[in-house]
Amino acid sequence: MKNKMAKYIVNSLVLAAMAAVGITAYQLGTSPEKKDVLEMPVSVSDEEEQTEQTPMLDAGTSLVKADLEEQADEPADAAPDVTAEAASEAAEQLAESSLQGTEVLSASDLEPLTAPEINFSEDTLMEWPVHGNILVDYSMDQTTYFPTLDQYRLSPAVSVQAVEGAPVTAAVNGTVYTIEETAQTGTTLTMELGNGYQAIYGQLTDLTVQEGDVVEKGTIIGYINAPTKYYSKEGSNLYFAMKKDGEPIDPIVYLP
Repeated sequence: MKNKMAKYIVNSLVLAAMAAVGITAYQLGTSPEKKDVLEMPVSVSDEEEQTEQTPMLDAGTSLVKADLEEQADEPADAAPDVTAEAASEAAEQLAESSLQGTEVLSASDLEPLTAPEINFSEDTLMEWPVHGNILVDYSMDQTTYFPTLDQYRLSPAVSVQAVEGAPVTAAVNGTVYTIEETAQTGTTLTMELGNGYQAIYGQLTDLTVQEGDVVEKGTIIGYINAPTKYYSKEGSNLYFAMKKDGEPIDPIVYLP
């Protein structure tokens, strides 16, 4: 009886042990491995969904990070960045070097040019419009001889010898009043001098001024033309006369 009881106990223990081993083996066979989960392929739709859900900041941050990494990889001897302060200092130095030797203009130098003063008086001194011998002198008190006309007559002007093409300058400041053609003096320019005074220039060509122009003393107003038939024997010359309130006056009085 004792032998049967012992045999029964041993058989029970063996069966219990075998059952425990079988359960353990089953659990180990059915448990999923982590490796299989990590290596599962991702479908295209899953990738698109992940891309749409990724914030835009991630892309920008990645680009900035890559750019910083690229700059960090540059060689140490690369050209340094120019700061705003350094650029400003360089510009100031360039400006200073450019201004060296440059004359600084005052406020008066920057004022606009004004027209010459038109204010002729008895004390005004003119300059010769051309330089040459006087062929016919001014004479309103008595007659003077005119070679071409071969007669004596009054002379309200002086005729100054000059070669054809010689420049004629304004004897004094004035405003061009009239430009006309006459048989005796050809192209003739009359200039207002102010206070009733006028200057008349005859035997001209190629005028450089026109009616209404304000002309400064010494400015070229034209050139000597071939003489008219009234001065053929005298030769080329400048006919130069003056008037005060419409009456002839002697221009020699106001010339040096």
